[in-house]
Amino acid sequence: GTSDAAAMTSMVRLVVDGDKFCHMVKSRGFILSLIVALLSGGFSGMLYYYDSVLETKFIRKLVPTEVVFNVFITFVALVLGFRTAHALTRYTDAAMYLHKLSACWFDTASTLFSFCRPSKADNEAVDQFQQTLIRLISVVNALSLEALQGTSKSAHGKFRFEVLGLEDLDAATQGDIVQSEHRVEFVFQLVQQLCIDGMDSGVLNVPAPILTRSFQEMSGALLTFHEAKKLAAVQMPYTYIVITATLLVSAAVCMPFMMALYTQGWWSSFFFTMSGTFLLWSTNCMNESLDNPFTIESKALNPCDTQHDLNSQLLQLLAQRSSPSARTDPGDTTHGSPGSNKPECTYPDLLAHTRRLSLNTWDRRTRRSIEHCVEEAHPPDDTELAPPVRMCSNEDANHARAPPGGAAAAPAPRH
Repeated sequence: GTSDAAAMTSMVRLVVDGDKFCHMVKSRGFILSLIVALLSGGFSGMLYYYDSVLETKFIRKLVPTEVVFNVFITFVALVLGFRTAHALTRYTDAAMYLHKLSACWFDTASTLFSFCRPSKADNEAVDQFQQTLIRLISVVNALSLEALQGTSKSAHGKFRFEVLGLEDLDAATQGDIVQSEHRVEFVFQLVQQLCIDGMDSGVLNVPAPILTRSFQEMSGALLTFHEAKKLAAVQMPYTYIVITATLLVSAAVCMPFMMALYTQGWWSSFFFTMSGTFLLWSTNCMNESLDNPFTIESKALNPCDTQHDLNSQLLQLLAQRSSPSARTDPGDTTHGSPGSNKPECTYPDLLAHTRRLSLNTWDRRTRRSIEHCVEEAHPPDDTELAPPVRMCSNEDANHARAPPGGAAAAPAPRH
């Protein structure tokens, strides 16, 4: 049906993804699996030639019965299947931790920005608090993703994360972050100290029980980081890895004998041996790459996109901080609440008078209305020349994504 065709189309698009396919072909695991498969297949074709073409008939005297070989292959498949299930579990857990971490930090920033609205402090103090907060949250999330990649000292084999206005922090803070042994925990403590100082100065003018929500989200972010860290620090037991490698080598050696005995030509012996060996070895190499899904070698996740999304969300918070609260249009309200001058609304009244439309329709109408208002405010001038189009490089785009003071905010004062 239509759903099957859509699923097939999606699968074809996934398979022909150029970047991912090239990365897979160039990976160390793919090359190793292909070499072992070609050697095993060539050995199988050679055995068939000497046994069947030259009629030496020596293979049947060496190999065990078919039942023994089937039991051996089944055992290899079970061991490899358990290894694959473990690797896929680590992948799904890593994806969950990746998005949960950024969600906790955004929730922390969002609640703290909301708590600044009833602030009694001066505007400069509130701006200083908010500007510093988004920088520290961007830094701590980037440091968390950096730490999850492992302990490799090479910067070429790691992701590089963009941060918001890190150089706008005072020199003492930057130096302390660089020199600290546990950077994530250090910046985490800086965020907590910033909140306590905000309470003391009156920037966060809310009751302490309400402010506890932000501290709970901060602790949830740190807990999520340490739960994700086990994927980078704790590997499969070494004994299990050795046993799996031994079984794969044994299968690559034994399979050529059985295929040479039960196939009808040297070409079929080569093909089936190579295919079976390649599938077993490539599956195991994929499992090894997923031991730490956060690394750039695994090509499983893209933490850079998550960091960029968090930065965009923080900049949106900064631009939205002075916006008025949402409200309904008074002209559309025909019923009021108890005690008001308007008649009290009931459930049937709500069903009758509440307008409903799809989200896509609302989005399309709202965009058209905004474009119409812009055209009326700025009518086109035929004599005005169009501004030149400026092509920006990737480096310029990175700077444009993360301006030091946010999308619609004044630069933070420096100390």
